[in-house]
Order: sequence, then C-alpha cells, then structure tokens
Amino acid sequence: MDRVRFIEHKGKRIILLDFAGITDPEQGLAAVAEATRFIGALPAGGDTMTLTDVTDTRYDRKIVEAFKEMTAKNRPIVRTAAVVSNSSLHRAAISMIALFSRRKLEVFDSRAQALDWLAAQR
Repeated sequence: MDRVRFIEHKGKRIILLDFAGITDPEQGLAAVAEATRFIGALPAGGDTMTLTDVTDTRYDRKIVEAFKEMTAKNRPIVRTAAVVSNSSLHRAAISMIALFSRRKLEVFDSRAQALDWLAAQR
C-alpha cells in the first residue's frame, strides 16, 4: 500500500499521507521522507490539500522533527491541511508543528470529518 497518494473526495483532489498505525520509528521516518519528496515535486502556490492520518501512530522525537521539517518545507505548496488523530499527545505535537511551520493544521477525529472539511474549502 502506498502511504502517500492522491485521492478524490467530492470532486476534490487531496494528497493522503497515510501514516496510520506506524509504530516502527524507521518506517515512520521513511514515510515522512516519501511524503516530503512527493509534495516537493508539486508546484508552489497551487491548490494542494493534504490529509495526514496519524491514528495509532507512535511518535518519537525524530519523527516529530521530521514532521516539523516536512510541514515547514511544503508551506509554499500546501494550501490547506487536515490531520486525523486519536491521541491528545499527538494533538499537542501537531500544535507545536503548526507553530514551528507557521501553518494552520486542522485536527479531526476521523478521516470522514477531515475529508468533508477539505472538500468544503475553496
């Protein structure tokens, strides 16, 4: 399964960063690197939207740093970003990542909620 791919929802093209269930730090770092390359190949200033699912993902310091770098780097490319998380610790880390990257990251409890919110964005 590709963890980083385009999906369609209600006529909108969204990049899914499917990091759900990753518990091995090396696998997590590889997934973030894949996402960074994928998004980095897209043009800046576009209408790119992302949905990042970190449900049941285990974070460590290296993963958080990798997320911070990826999110800051893709700032000129990604217009709208939603994150799905089921953890209050994740939500704290997401807030820190948003602050570091100067990005607004909307957090949701489910993919369905996040997808509907993204689809409603202009």
